Amino acid sequence: MHDVAVVHFASIGLLPAMAGAANKRPSLLLELAVEEGFRPYDLLYRLVYHPDGAMWALFGSMIVPNVAEPTAQQKQQLLDRLMSWHSIADGGFVGARDRSVRQIEMEKDLLDQTRVEARKLKSKYGNDGTAFALALARWAYANPDFEWAATPAPRSYWRGKGAGIGAKLAYPVAAIVLWFLLLGIVWALPRAYNWFFGAPGQVGKAITTECLFTMSWHGLLALAIIVFLVWLFLVPLPAQFVSWRRWLNSVQQELDRPTETLSSLATYVGGWMIGVPLLLAIAACAVAYTFAPLAYALAPDYMREVIDPKLPKLTGLQIMGIAVVAIIAVLCIGALFYRLNRYFTGLSSKFFHPLQEDVPRAQQIHPSVERCEAELVDGTQHMFSLTELRGPQWWSAWCIRVALRIVTFAGRVFFTQGWLGNAPGIHFGHWHIIDNGRRFLFCSNYDGNFGGYLDDFINGAAVGTTLAWRWTELHPRAPALEGQPGIANARSFPPTRFVVFRGVKCELKFKSYARDSMLPHLYHFDACNRTVDQINLATGLRDALFGERNEHNDDLIMRAIET
Repeated sequence: MHDVAVVHFASIGLLPAMAGAANKRPSLLLELAVEEGFRPYDLLYRLVYHPDGAMWALFGSMIVPNVAEPTAQQKQQLLDRLMSWHSIADGGFVGARDRSVRQIEMEKDLLDQTRVEARKLKSKYGNDGTAFALALARWAYANPDFEWAATPAPRSYWRGKGAGIGAKLAYPVAAIVLWFLLLGIVWALPRAYNWFFGAPGQVGKAITTECLFTMSWHGLLALAIIVFLVWLFLVPLPAQFVSWRRWLNSVQQELDRPTETLSSLATYVGGWMIGVPLLLAIAACAVAYTFAPLAYALAPDYMREVIDPKLPKLTGLQIMGIAVVAIIAVLCIGALFYRLNRYFTGLSSKFFHPLQEDVPRAQQIHPSVERCEAELVDGTQHMFSLTELRGPQWWSAWCIRVALRIVTFAGRVFFTQGWLGNAPGIHFGHWHIIDNGRRFLFCSNYDGNFGGYLDDFINGAAVGTTLAWRWTELHPRAPALEGQPGIANARSFPPTRFVVFRGVKCELKFKSYARDSMLPHLYHFDACNRTVDQINLATGLRDALFGERNEHNDDLIMRAIET
């Protein structure tokens, strides 16, 4: 792996056979976390043809048994077989994004040598941070070993200067402009057809001219109104009204509450009776408003004679008045409940009191998993998690893939500084749907300990974690080998509400579920053995030493050498 020089982490493990499978043998798993943009074929080619023969020792018996020295043809057969077996992650997150293995090692050396030099200069410059940082920058510039650092550290588009709000908004704006440009072309086509061959049919003319333009404008307006309403309810109103902010926080807490209470049950029922119908009604209005021009184009007489008389004729002022009255009514209801809670404290205490604990037992840790964590206690931790997809499996697989696309997109575009939501310390996390959509494999390399790692997800990335795992369950399975964990009793993922709530917030049950799903690794490779914070610190020092001299860079240099 060191020779290949593009692999950040590698782990080998055994996946137990599926329950009910005819072949009870385990599967051999090689997990590779590699640099971005590196093709699987190129990586596997380097590994298979490496002279030490490690890949043949692992997988060669599946091609030709009992052959210690494979021929070139047999190596090619192994390469072709591995390509047919390899699985690209269905979703993933990279913490120290766009950092190569070699870059991490070189920046680590820069940081270490800078700290050594700083100790030598400390007595000369004392507390004069600006002169101290300038002296270190001059030393780094004069050192021929650091000529490579004069080039700014590479940045992906979203982590670099392109990661601003303007750039993120430019993509949807560009998509809208291109759509209307396409509509302009479509609008011109029937006229060109008419110029060459005569007028097109009535339906074709109606759909390809004003109808498409009107539908697009209606769709944009409906989307803008929905976005405005969401912004209004989540940003200005909570900022202006304390009761509204408390009500929103209370709703989220009740939906996420890990134990069943009368208050959480009432919130859940109220969501189904009020929230869901209201959202469906808004969505139905938006869809109807968007496609109304198409209906008028295809059936104008029916729309004018049957539908129009049934629609209320409201002016814009009347619509705004109804919206204001609705907001005032909601605020009054929230204020009423707030006062009731203050005056009837006994009833309020009973209302919020847990009815039952939602944790059937404490989490159990298999000794083989504990040994793996103990081996890596001073380095980057690693985990394999294997679960089954809930039936119907095709539906669960589709939902998980959609959720993973969202998580991957958010990690690439928004969470570009080593944090997934508010969860720090993740190097590589990736999810695979394997065995023809029947099982779900999660691999992760992270800093710290497992308990703190799950706490970060529970408190900082609960929505994404719930989305990724809510369609899974644990079936009874035999261990892959004697001394490895199996599952005696079936388990389900903690119950969720409205897809994204609760779930991982059932802390003990979620940790127990995650522990039961874990498998030990037989081997683990870490190319750099650095935390995400250390990697980011070294990159920041490089940019500060060789960047322009200012207070920000001087302060970063001082913090880097003193950390």
